[in-house]
Amino acid sequence: MIKNIIKITAFVWALFIVHACNDKLEILDPNRLLVEDFYQTQDQAIAAVDAIYNTMIIDGMYQRITPTIGDGRGDELTSLGGFPMWEQTANFVIPPTELFVQFAWDHHYIMISRANQVLEQVPDIPDVDEDLRQRLLGQAYFLRGFAYFTLANIFDNPVLVLETPEGQQDFYPSNEGVTQTDVYAQAKADVSQSINMLPLDYNSVNGPDNGQVGRVTRGAANSLMGKILLYEGDYSAALPYFQAVVESNVYELAPNYADLFSQDPIVEASNPGKIFWVEFTQSQNPGDNWGGDPNASWKQFSALAPTYSRADFSDYGPTEFLYNEMREERTIDDLLDERFSATILSYEPEQGDTTAYGQPWPYGPDEYWIKKYTLAATGGNPFTCGINYHLIRFADVLLMYAECLANTGNMPAAAAQVQRVRDRANLPDREAEFAAYSLDEFMEQLAHERVMELAVEGLRWYDATRWGWLDDQAKLAELRANDPEIENYVPARKFMPIPQNELDLNPNMVGNSVNNQ
Repeated sequence: MIKNIIKITAFVWALFIVHACNDKLEILDPNRLLVEDFYQTQDQAIAAVDAIYNTMIIDGMYQRITPTIGDGRGDELTSLGGFPMWEQTANFVIPPTELFVQFAWDHHYIMISRANQVLEQVPDIPDVDEDLRQRLLGQAYFLRGFAYFTLANIFDNPVLVLETPEGQQDFYPSNEGVTQTDVYAQAKADVSQSINMLPLDYNSVNGPDNGQVGRVTRGAANSLMGKILLYEGDYSAALPYFQAVVESNVYELAPNYADLFSQDPIVEASNPGKIFWVEFTQSQNPGDNWGGDPNASWKQFSALAPTYSRADFSDYGPTEFLYNEMREERTIDDLLDERFSATILSYEPEQGDTTAYGQPWPYGPDEYWIKKYTLAATGGNPFTCGINYHLIRFADVLLMYAECLANTGNMPAAAAQVQRVRDRANLPDREAEFAAYSLDEFMEQLAHERVMELAVEGLRWYDATRWGWLDDQAKLAELRANDPEIENYVPARKFMPIPQNELDLNPNMVGNSVNNQ
């Protein structure tokens, strides 16, 4: 279903059309529809929701920029030169005038704008099946909440826009006094609203969305609600949301870890652990999906492949810390953890890893690069890379659930969840050992387990932030030892700057700590 969104949104993209204050000054674009000319039928209601999903495949979102912001600022990857954006992000010297920062900001607000229109217009469309209407609204609430949660993590104090602008006065919203806590509160309100509106899956629903894959579910909403609460440090409140996902019996760990990062559509479709993801394809269409108005000629490719690939842009590479950390523990069969082989491209004859991009190993025997989210395992055209990008997957939920259990006093249950993830990697059974840990010991182990399972998935920086490592001098020193680029970090640079263009155009906007340092 999501693979067809481009064709649909090329028809319905009318999301920034507003009424002009003076009809004589109104210029109509014949290629766009006014709001009052759309939102008339059930099919249009569905298409409008599909248009929200469409934003997730463009550059400022998950085609490239949002993942690289998380990966670049953490200690797992180091910048290798290339676009200034990547070097400046990794070195904490990104200026507010950088165009790619503007893309990250703009593209999230496109998503929010489309969600706002759905929430305003779909309730009043006649002749829409009421159960379907609820599912569509649930998706819009979820996706708006997700966008605000992400914006808060990247920018700290983004502006809250909850309605479609009606006139000039609405085009200058203010974020003065807005805090990350406020934005999290809005995200929680939206996601909480969505939970009971969404189905466990779409196989059991009646309607045109029956059997469609890629739409958000109740499991995704419970997972995201738990994650927001976890980021706030409210372990008790987060725990039941993760528990609901784990005990739903809807999800399971994929038997083969490397399959999580395959672009084979059959392999992707068979993954039992995907909860919320961005769908990319190997389309050969001529148009690249960097952004702008969607059109039917777009590809739907993931640009992380050329960005992270040694054979292409090579903008980032693994740090020595990540390389060594992922080699720390061997399997029951005395082999490297399979997650190392799926994450890092290196020459490992004992593992059978002797090729790169489908060819015999062409690099030095001690060189290593990024494999995850690239075509390093198979070769191929990175500009048609169809590897889906995981936003929430079951292993992450199990580890977040374990964190909540440990921090609410149930260490044995927490240890069991961690070992469940380790079992898939054929690692020794250390459940009893972990169950006897103190909380500090367990959290140290959990940090290691999250690197093993979730490296190069845009999460490490946000983990370090929410755990308070940036405010702990000993932990900050560890991060700097792991990645010397973090030497430039100071507390005022915890977030990306709010784009200077937004501050210049909107007199009611205020910057964050980066803008004001």
